[in-house]
Amino acid sequence: MLLTAGSISAAQWLTACGGGSSGTSSSGVAPSGSGAPRTSPFASMGPLLPPDANGIQLPAGFTSRVVAVFNEPPLPSQPDFRWHSDPDGGAVFATEDGGWIYVSNSEARDATTAFGQIPAELSAIRRLASRDSLMALSPITNAISGLVNTLLPGGIPLLLPFAGGASALRFDQGGNLIDAYPVQRNTSTNCSGAATPWGTWINGEEILDGYMFECSPLRNGGEPIRLDRFGRKAHEQVAFDVERRAIYHTEDITGEDRFYRNIYTENEWPRNGRPDLTRGKLQVLSVPAGIDAARQGPTPIVWLDAIDDGRPQADVYLAESTIFAGNEGVWFVNGFVYFSTKVDSNVWAIDVARGTIESIYDPTDGPIGSPVDPAEPKMMGVDNLSMTLDGEMIVVEDGGDMRAMVLLPDRSTIPLLRLPGDAGGTEVTGPAFSPDGRRLYVSNQRALRNGETVSFGQGGVLYEITMPFSVRVNPPMARAMPSA
Repeated sequence: MLLTAGSISAAQWLTACGGGSSGTSSSGVAPSGSGAPRTSPFASMGPLLPPDANGIQLPAGFTSRVVAVFNEPPLPSQPDFRWHSDPDGGAVFATEDGGWIYVSNSEARDATTAFGQIPAELSAIRRLASRDSLMALSPITNAISGLVNTLLPGGIPLLLPFAGGASALRFDQGGNLIDAYPVQRNTSTNCSGAATPWGTWINGEEILDGYMFECSPLRNGGEPIRLDRFGRKAHEQVAFDVERRAIYHTEDITGEDRFYRNIYTENEWPRNGRPDLTRGKLQVLSVPAGIDAARQGPTPIVWLDAIDDGRPQADVYLAESTIFAGNEGVWFVNGFVYFSTKVDSNVWAIDVARGTIESIYDPTDGPIGSPVDPAEPKMMGVDNLSMTLDGEMIVVEDGGDMRAMVLLPDRSTIPLLRLPGDAGGTEVTGPAFSPDGRRLYVSNQRALRNGETVSFGQGGVLYEITMPFSVRVNPPMARAMPSA
């Protein structure tokens, strides 16, 4: 898309950028220098080279290493802890000793996931297969699951409910892996989430009647809690606007998905504190002029109070709310909310102050995949997002070409990496930078160590990509849960 009058220019995008790895700053951070647009180090990357020893295509000067593999102990010294299957959303937290923690969700499909496939008219069956019904049976199913995992490490996918969760890897100041442990268990199909400004991990279940959860990234950081005020829906990524007391979150399940936020009063979210997540108001986005108008330039938006009575959002969509099919990634930087829609491969920007939305990447506008390699296809299947303080946006593909792409403030794209595997059977997930801005973590969701694509519940590989330059990021400090 060409920059049009009134649209977000590269200078605006850069000036707006600020905050941590979750886009949590309350004040803008302008690029260094006298105001001239900063040249991104990503813009100087060359084409992707032939696959390295791990099967990954990277530009010159980049290296990769395998950090964790499904059903294998990340640390030989901890043989009883094995890495989860289907790694999806991830985030990095700083630690007080100068190291960091990477947290990863497990989007393991299980019996709970099937609820979303049952037609609404089969109400009796839906009630029996709902998350709430299966949770009532959890004392029995958890015991069976424990026995299965003992006899068959890694379990049997799709057999029992609540096979998802989240796990953590802790690194020391030199980047050495020193600990690995679970941080959340007994949840289902945990897709994405976000590092909160107060140092915890919020993540959601991508099932029709899913919940959001909050847990600590620390070992023994307290018990996870369920968050009931974010709507029963297929949850994806999360972003925070601290100054305006809003939490944005996405949905992806029906093809008629909506985009949401929770808003809080000053009493509910005190300045320099954490919000009371048992309160707040759930709202859903409406674009009265229609989504096609927003593809052409800034278009006014309206936030509607959503129905939040415990029923799945897909059963109570407001007719006036706007469909953003397959909205996945979301990130906030001062004044702007960016989110992706996988079905049409668009990336959107909401100008919070002006109350407008526009598409900032649309594959139908004829973008090129790479300025240095004409053979690279254009970016498609846009999924999770991760942004730097200088406005560089990492976009991973689901159904595209197995790449992590960089979308720059001038709206050009350039490939950062390509993982091995069949894009029809696996995807790129979990992008997050280490605090020093030199390492990028990213997963091949359903693959083996050799790059072979496998089915749900049977694979997953986490990689660490070391770059020849650093980018500016500011992840939050890892904290325990308030009750810990």
